[in-house]
Amino acid sequence: MARNQDNGLSARERARQMQQQQERRQKSSSVLLRVGVVVVAIAVVAGLAFFVLQQRQGGDDAATATEGPAPSAANEHGGLTLASSTEFESGDDLGEVDASEVPGGDGEEPAGAESREDGEPPHLIIYADPACVHCADFEEQNAEQIKEWVEAGDLTVEYRMVAFLDSGSQTNYSARADNAMMCVAEESPEDFLDYVTEIFSHQGTELSNDELASIASDEFGVDVGSCVDDGTYRAFVSYATSDAQENGVQGTPTVYLDDQDWAASETGFQEWAQEAIDEYQDEAA
Repeated sequence: MARNQDNGLSARERARQMQQQQERRQKSSSVLLRVGVVVVAIAVVAGLAFFVLQQRQGGDDAATATEGPAPSAANEHGGLTLASSTEFESGDDLGEVDASEVPGGDGEEPAGAESREDGEPPHLIIYADPACVHCADFEEQNAEQIKEWVEAGDLTVEYRMVAFLDSGSQTNYSARADNAMMCVAEESPEDFLDYVTEIFSHQGTELSNDELASIASDEFGVDVGSCVDDGTYRAFVSYATSDAQENGVQGTPTVYLDDQDWAASETGFQEWAQEAIDEYQDEAA
């Protein structure tokens, strides 16, 4: 009887030991699973962070660049002036710019927004940001008319593209889109106005660098892929943005015709601008 009891106890002991071993294996598997989940999560977060960083920087150090080349047609206040719908006026031969050193203005109205000289057509200055919904509305409503005025010699138009809204973008969209516009301005001045209008038509969508370059290529036959990817004019965009702020520009669109601020007018833009054009034409008659 004692031997049978010993054998019974031994069997129960073996069963208990097997159960303990199974529990230890399950615990080990659970720990490994949790570790694996954590590792995968870290990898996903790191991958997303790298993607965002690459998007913000345009694939390089462009996001933090403060010194770099300016478009050949650029003036000292970050603007490009069209004397016709396809041709820029001569720039200020800036060469390289430093965004930490801008000329600024007197704080009353933006530099260059001044009374028209006798015999000179009205000069329109437009501060715009690609991420600005009101800028997109302005372009949609007025781009074609502005182009007609410029082509007819009724006024000159200067675009000062800024990146005020980059603080709300995970991809630095304003600066990247501005850079693409500067690339097109340098490569194909005759397509600049239409490219600007096309980019604003995508307002609400943060286009990738590939998309910005593809629009230039597919719609206008202009190859700016390397310029866009390299962020060639990102420092210039920072320069133009800093100068606008130094000139007291606080939002976009900010629109001046000679020394007159559209924001102070009580009329629609086209009616307001047409009054100055009519005055100029009367003087020239």
